[in-house]
Amino acid sequence: MDNNFLTQTQVAFHNLNGLVTGIASDGRISRSEYEVLKSWCQTHEGLCSEEPFRSFFEEISSKIKTGTIGSEEIYELKEILQNYGPKFEEKDKIKADLYFLQGICYGIMADGDINKYELEMLKKWLDGNKHLRETYPFKEIAEVVSKVIEDGKIDQEEYKFLVKYFKEFMRIE
Repeated sequence: MDNNFLTQTQVAFHNLNGLVTGIASDGRISRSEYEVLKSWCQTHEGLCSEEPFRSFFEEISSKIKTGTIGSEEIYELKEILQNYGPKFEEKDKIKADLYFLQGICYGIMADGDINKYELEMLKKWLDGNKHLRETYPFKEIAEVVSKVIEDGKIDQEEYKFLVKYFKEFMRIE
């Protein structure tokens, strides 16, 4: 397996792992969040030419293709991600964690809303990953999230800033 293919499958894996975490963070799974998961499957179907991604993709897509994603399916997706984690381990932990963070941000935004539960989960994750402290854009996201959580509400200006910042970060490769 060439390194480029391995890197693509690792990025896809870590992004999905973060995406599922972000989607599940507020305890509700909306239709638009389901559509984002379905879109992930469509986008990454082309990576199924080799194992272990083929088997991983088949398990993930079989859960998503049911058309309903609730807490039970999220639990099952997390279980699949956990089981396959060692097969997509990235040598560079910082890269893997940043791809995961991109997925979280995408998952948080998937329903078109950013709420305090999602930001509290994100802050907890950021606090637990201080090894990324000096890595762009970790520090900036951590500062913004802390500031928003501090005042206890997300006003319109903060919401616009978070959306803009998350969208910029999600485009980083």
